[in-house]
Amino acid sequence: MEQENSSSARRILSIVLVLTMALVAILFFALMYPALVPISDLKFEIPNAVLYTFLAIYTLTFSILMAIYRLHVGEASRLQHYIVGFMRIRVAGSNNTEGYKTDVREALTKGAFEYVSKPAKGGKVESPLPGHPGLDFTTAILNKFLDSVEIVSKRGSPHNK
Repeated sequence: MEQENSSSARRILSIVLVLTMALVAILFFALMYPALVPISDLKFEIPNAVLYTFLAIYTLTFSILMAIYRLHVGEASRLQHYIVGFMRIRVAGSNNTEGYKTDVREALTKGAFEYVSKPAKGGKVESPLPGHPGLDFTTAILNKFLDSVEIVSKRGSPHNK
């Protein structure tokens, strides 16, 4: 599973690379080509609406692919942690010498499979799709708004939220 997540992450990065190269080519032809070619009857011109539409689609695709990439990298990291946990358990189980029967065995086995991806933020709203710039930005604004809002109950006692 870890290899599948790693290969998927590499595929996503290669797709992003191809999209970025396409964006650079289109921007070159849209902005630099008319300046490099002398005035002639054959004029290559990309309408602004097409250029802006392509930039918007590229931005959306890039942000979604980066969010999926972060998901795959996070899963690969989690699976690597579990692989190391199994290695720790194997080392603790295979050594029966006197030194491994007490504190060393406990240190190897305790917390071998506890994986904390992110620390808790304490009352903050988390992004539903981490890595997506639009959602991350919206979540940050929502958290700032919630930090500045004070909710007052009907009895008049303020509650900060």
